[in-house]
Amino acid sequence: MSIFGMIILSAVPLLIAVILHETAHGLVACALGDDTAKRSGRFKPYSHFDFFGSFLIPLLLYASGSPFLIGYAKPVPVNARNFKHPETDMALVALGGPICNVLLAFGGVFVLKNCEIHSPMFAQFIFNFIAVNFALFLFNIIPIPPLDGSRVLTALLPPRFAEKMYALEPFGFFILMGIETVCSLLSGVFGCRIGILAMLRSALKGFFELFL
Repeated sequence: MSIFGMIILSAVPLLIAVILHETAHGLVACALGDDTAKRSGRFKPYSHFDFFGSFLIPLLLYASGSPFLIGYAKPVPVNARNFKHPETDMALVALGGPICNVLLAFGGVFVLKNCEIHSPMFAQFIFNFIAVNFALFLFNIIPIPPLDGSRVLTALLPPRFAEKMYALEPFGFFILMGIETVCSLLSGVFGCRIGILAMLRSALKGFFELFL
């Protein structure tokens, strides 16, 4: 298979996963009383594309030989003032994306285990689809802003600690990169892989061993 074909088999499942992830956020928000995403036209697939998160990060991961791709789409706009219970409802909106991804992953497992697939390329596509959805689920439940897990954690924290969590949001991805860099250095010291990517890799391996 050509490099172009391999990129397509990895990139298309990721794009589908991140678009449905963000769409799920918007649908939950609508169900809870905020239709900002709908009025903004953010349920259209192309409206979610983000150059950095949907293209550059996955490309860098692919070039580095990562066994899976991670990325993100433009977040859907949500106005918490439209919710009856802003903090709780924001947590539910945040959970909508990861829950969507884990359900898609199990849907892919069902297809591989119960459907007769004659095309190796299609089987690889479904396998990649499962991997990126489960990886996105795991990645997004990390409680570091602006990931979805932080929204859930914020809803559980006292107000003064919640404010500090919100203050960290502009620096969240730098924090993640810093943690991963330190863990990479420690991996060389201890002779074993540690860090966020290593955790995702181990969890994915366990998931496939358990369900496939």
